[in-house]
Amino acid sequence: MLRKKDDLSWYARKAAGQHPAPEKAAAPSPLVLELLECLKAAGVKGSFKTRTLFIRRLPPGCRGCLQGKGTNLYATGLCTRECFFCFNEHPRKDEMVVHGFPVKTPEAAAEVVERFQLSSVGISGGEPLLKPERVLGILRALRKLPRRLRIDLYTNGDKATVELLRRLKEAGLDSVRLNLAAGGFDLRPVKRALQVFEETTVEVPVFPEALDDLKGMALDLDRIGAPFLILHELFSCRDNEPGVRARGHKAAGSQPEHLLWRPVEGAEEAVLELLLFCLERTKRLSAYYCSCLTQDAIAQRGLARRRRLKA
Repeated sequence: MLRKKDDLSWYARKAAGQHPAPEKAAAPSPLVLELLECLKAAGVKGSFKTRTLFIRRLPPGCRGCLQGKGTNLYATGLCTRECFFCFNEHPRKDEMVVHGFPVKTPEAAAEVVERFQLSSVGISGGEPLLKPERVLGILRALRKLPRRLRIDLYTNGDKATVELLRRLKEAGLDSVRLNLAAGGFDLRPVKRALQVFEETTVEVPVFPEALDDLKGMALDLDRIGAPFLILHELFSCRDNEPGVRARGHKAAGSQPEHLLWRPVEGAEEAVLELLLFCLERTKRLSAYYCSCLTQDAIAQRGLARRRRLKA
């Protein structure tokens, strides 16, 4: 049984695509400050304060989220993989949660989206394409709402056949976001998705030991015409800490007991180096650093909207 959730619970925030905000951010390392200066001089866009930085274009699906008008629709906790960085709860459960509220049907999920006047939805898991008919039902229910929604699907690509992607597009999906870190940076899922979705996006956690592989992936994405790459810091939390620690990582700075996640040491340096690499070495690829600080800002905007709408 799921425990009762409220707006301030960790599970609700996680299910809504949000993280608890740290009380005080650690001071940037000298390398971070140097990389930020290089990015500034090179013309990177966005906010240095919240580390919401991007080159060329911001992914369309991120706009509503940055305004606090987005949410995560968790379609199932089941998955095809067991990634060391995954922060989902174990044991895995086949459940649906939207904006922090457990739901039983696609129609109920759509009601939550309408109740909170959301403008963008990310369908995720787990691996949502393990339940393709459920995802199709969610899309159809969302598209019956009176407002125009931006809907993206998060997937590792294992089940993303061209045929299924076409069915999803016909049902109203705007685009897919592929986590290539789950599959060793194999580009085949991206090539399939590009046959169906012009705005196919790759979204990955950046772990420092894979920086060379990530740079190669960025060049390959640029070469095949993938338009967007979203980068996150690798972080440690309650549910992924054993796997993250086993890879030799530890959380950066002190970690008060009530905070359930922390970026790992060297994570921000790796992301900024990769972002600068993309700026200097790619021709068309738009790269976006959605940092933990960015997630904090999104969480605060989203929670403020929830409180206003419930008042």
